[in-house]
Amino acid sequence: MATGNLASRLHLLIDPCVRQFPAREEVTLLTKETEKDLLLSLSQVLREIQSWRSEISCDKAVESGEETVVDHDETADALYGPDSIEYLCLERVVADLVGLLGMENVHVKHLAGNILVDVSGCLVESGSQWDEFIRLLCECLRLAVIYSCPIPAVASETGFGSLDQCFLGSDVLKCKLENANWSTVSDIFRVLRNILKRLSQEDNEELFDVYLESVNSTLAKVPWCRLDTIFSHQHGSGERNFQGQSGNSEEATVFLGSFVQFLCSMVQQVRVVEDSDDFEPSYLILQKTIELIPDLLRWCQPKLKSQSGSCMSRYLGHKLLVLMIRLTDKSKIKCTILLSWLQYLQRDSQGFLQHTLIKFKPVQDCLEGSPFFVSLSDMEVNEMHSNHLQRLSVFLFLRCSFTLIYSSRHNDKQCEFDCRKKGMAEMFKWIEQQIPGNMFSDHRIYSKKNVEFSASFVRLFMHEDDLLFKVLLQLLSVPLHRQELPNVEGGSLEDEEQITLFRLSTLFNPVRLFCIFLSELHYDHQVLLDYLISKDIGASCAEYLLRCLRAVCDSWTLFVEFPFEGSTDAPSPKRRKVLPETSEVEQNWRLHAQAFEDAKDCLLSLQNSVVKLHQKKLFPYNPEALLRRLSRFHEL
Repeated sequence: MATGNLASRLHLLIDPCVRQFPAREEVTLLTKETEKDLLLSLSQVLREIQSWRSEISCDKAVESGEETVVDHDETADALYGPDSIEYLCLERVVADLVGLLGMENVHVKHLAGNILVDVSGCLVESGSQWDEFIRLLCECLRLAVIYSCPIPAVASETGFGSLDQCFLGSDVLKCKLENANWSTVSDIFRVLRNILKRLSQEDNEELFDVYLESVNSTLAKVPWCRLDTIFSHQHGSGERNFQGQSGNSEEATVFLGSFVQFLCSMVQQVRVVEDSDDFEPSYLILQKTIELIPDLLRWCQPKLKSQSGSCMSRYLGHKLLVLMIRLTDKSKIKCTILLSWLQYLQRDSQGFLQHTLIKFKPVQDCLEGSPFFVSLSDMEVNEMHSNHLQRLSVFLFLRCSFTLIYSSRHNDKQCEFDCRKKGMAEMFKWIEQQIPGNMFSDHRIYSKKNVEFSASFVRLFMHEDDLLFKVLLQLLSVPLHRQELPNVEGGSLEDEEQITLFRLSTLFNPVRLFCIFLSELHYDHQVLLDYLISKDIGASCAEYLLRCLRAVCDSWTLFVEFPFEGSTDAPSPKRRKVLPETSEVEQNWRLHAQAFEDAKDCLLSLQNSVVKLHQKKLFPYNPEALLRRLSRFHEL
């Protein structure tokens, strides 16, 4: 199949389908019969484009051994330049399809979006005009946002306010987007997100960079300050929302959800290279997203409060937290931004950070998404979602705090603030909410609350494996404190910073958390083995076991004596029962001995299983480093 005139062929295919329907000002008022005809036509267009893509793919496979060179400087510019017929046809194709996204019929919108995604795939396969296509689609996004929130100036004949002359774009695109609303913007984000998913399967860095450059350029041009008028309620009486109650409309809320979802997907796909410069597309888009976070938090906050407990409220809260977590994975964020996120978590975030972990009781025997999920009561479902949001809030809080407390980043010349002390202050405030300071003065109460907190903390994350190992690995940065509690809390350390460090080292003691982790698995080595061979979390689990085994070997007495004085509220069923007539000292000794025996048997059984799989070459990766650590544990 010839691909040199693909845009012309697409235009000839799509234009008759769109042209037979009413003008744009009447496009949302189609009759049922007309809508049915449009749906049939669009379905035929979609199938035809999919068949073209298959043909192009087959032709490329046949011609893969032949060299076809195109003189890009002359031939390509003549065929695909901004003034070429092919470019104008492509522009018309994009305009017609995006125009259909403004219709009320969700099936028409869905089909038009799918056609845009398949047009993208067709252009990628053909190797022509995909760059222009994605830029045109991003330009539609920019125009749709501007038309959705015009300034309250007298509109000109073009439909824009007087201050919008610098935003003028193609007449072809403007003609289709004059009546755009937040639903149109949401649909364009959905299309861009689906195209991104297809690109991730192509594994073509050049195309991905073009995509990031186009999106970043568009986000930089959008006048975000206007959205404050629509979405935030920060303005005084002199600055009224000129669209009335549109800030509370369903369309505006869906737009926020679509926007945050799009950013989450894009940040997840960004490939981070440590030695990349500041002008790399991946770096620029991450920085732009970080800049947008304060605005997003401000725009979404009224929705989170007014719709507290609703599905949309939970969704927005979830996506905002996921976005910030992914950004901390991908980019080095300035200390001032991390501090602002900490303050947001303490002040807002629907109060999940303030929940007391010691009282945490997770929903048992619940599989979200399974047929049994519908049997749960509304209260149980809401509690399950709340637990998830609490996990995300606590994890993000710890990641931001630990970055400030344990990282040397804030000592750089670029940092003008004492961020370490501010991070300490936020951490101190959170610990005080969980375990008030007066409990630390009594050694016995402190020990009991300490173990209860650590156990509740691990239980909070046990139901989400990926997040569980992320938080456990994060907590390994907490250094072990060698001093006993009476020596430290007796007045020798007056500094709040030192007290905070000591409490961190006891509440998040890596060896203790590892012991609790094993007990929560009921010392079942098969569960550990499943973690290790998992495609998604295998690497994280292996890293956690490697580092924990080293900590255990370095702090052997601490490991043997677990669970110290007192025990967790929910001991493992495999732990030996204590006879009521035995003395307290003997009870503690038996508890300690049983916990150690169970942990020892679990780890040695894991060693045997990994050895057998490795010998049969059935283990998915080389486990020799892990086996060496397990052998060292065996020796001890």
